[in-house]
Amino acid sequence: MSKFFLLLCASLSFCLTGCTLGKIIVHFKPDVDDHQKIFACDTIPAFTVSDDFEFVEAQDSFNLPPLEQWLNTRQRHKTNNPIDFLEKTKTTALIIIRNDSILYEKYLNEGAKERTQIVFSVTKAMTATLVAIAVEEGLLHLEQSIADFIPAYQGDARRHIKIKHLLGMVSGLDWNDYKDLAKLGQLYYTANHQQLLLNKTRIKAAPEQEFVYKSISTQILSQCLVQATQQTYAAYMQSKIWDYIGHKQAVYITLDSKETRTARSFGGMAISARDMARFGRLLLNDGLWGGKRLVPAWFIKQLRDRDLEHWIGYRNCFWRNGYEAAGFEQNEQFWAAGFSGQYIFVSPQDNIIIIRTGLKEKDRWSVLLGRLVAVLTGKGNDLSRPELNYANQFDGNYRNNKGQQMQLEKDTKLDKHGRQKWNWTRDRKQFVDNKEINYLYPFDGVSLGFKKQGEQTRLYFKVESGIVQGFYYNCWPSTQFDYFKKVN
Repeated sequence: MSKFFLLLCASLSFCLTGCTLGKIIVHFKPDVDDHQKIFACDTIPAFTVSDDFEFVEAQDSFNLPPLEQWLNTRQRHKTNNPIDFLEKTKTTALIIIRNDSILYEKYLNEGAKERTQIVFSVTKAMTATLVAIAVEEGLLHLEQSIADFIPAYQGDARRHIKIKHLLGMVSGLDWNDYKDLAKLGQLYYTANHQQLLLNKTRIKAAPEQEFVYKSISTQILSQCLVQATQQTYAAYMQSKIWDYIGHKQAVYITLDSKETRTARSFGGMAISARDMARFGRLLLNDGLWGGKRLVPAWFIKQLRDRDLEHWIGYRNCFWRNGYEAAGFEQNEQFWAAGFSGQYIFVSPQDNIIIIRTGLKEKDRWSVLLGRLVAVLTGKGNDLSRPELNYANQFDGNYRNNKGQQMQLEKDTKLDKHGRQKWNWTRDRKQFVDNKEINYLYPFDGVSLGFKKQGEQTRLYFKVESGIVQGFYYNCWPSTQFDYFKKVN
């Protein structure tokens, strides 16, 4: 009986491989090699420009700093050896570049310099960059309704969504990548994205009311881009980015199917780690390459600058809410991040680019890379310099200018993972997001937080002359971003 059941399942799977459900059943989990195994692709052939730029190899030998300087005990995976750590965390590539010199380059777990792999949501950052270029060319604008490009949206509330809303994940669409796994699976494997965009997008809230991470927003964004430019996604990318900066390996843009040939712009680009670094260098150098401006200055400025009147954790499809102990208000670091721990991490103040690719992500690499940068630049962090850990000052009462209050008190017991935790008290009628959360945990020496299923609370403490003055508060999905002053 069991053999018959297995044979039946196998037969059904074989019959369904041509449709979305079949792909989900057969492949189930997205893989970094899906551009070779599942999807048709538009290919941008390897291209070397005439005045080709090359990163230089650092003259001095370099080893990764000891793990205890940038990983806490729980993250070391029972090893004190950095190479073992990279191996155990399923890292395929780690490249550290400073001042255009490669300080460190290591490939593991079948990674290689010539290997291209899907970088998932790092693709979103590329999509946003292309949209910024199209805006600069006057082909569309940030305040423009997406219904101008998708006429089917004209007759309902979707017409109120603007290009800028898609860039910031504040569209109000009824979709959540972390909670709607069935929808996300359908988006990943569908053979007809245009049909999906028409039939599976509904409004939940007005734009700008909630930050909810949703890949569907970026897919809609690229649909608008293609309509505005009248070029394929790959062709526009090639002509505006790669034809200028060059790339050593082919870049692959996966498609929904051979018939409809819609680019999977939310997470379907396959690229080598070295070529990711070239794109990172373009962003690090304010959007300039060889003296020519490729990316608008306003776009780069929005990535780097922190407007403390608004939430700054995510902007233009890049993240900005990682390691903050170096100073929250002045931190210019930003990064593109993808499933299983794909990263282009840029630290403008330090002239550093870090590329990390992998097969899985268990640890918060945005925090790890921030700590690593601090050690590399001699600044130290809350692990290497205890005086940068202000946790002993977190206890207290805090109030914002609206009269709302919060209290923090260090718990006398550690949690089951051996972590310190803080009791978090507030009026849950006033603060409705994540209202079931009772405890917050340290992300670093100047922030506490909690993250689960796409919801995140974060308190970023402001320190002056070694004294905690208050904290900046954000709690997804709310876009509220307030400063709470310490009042005792």
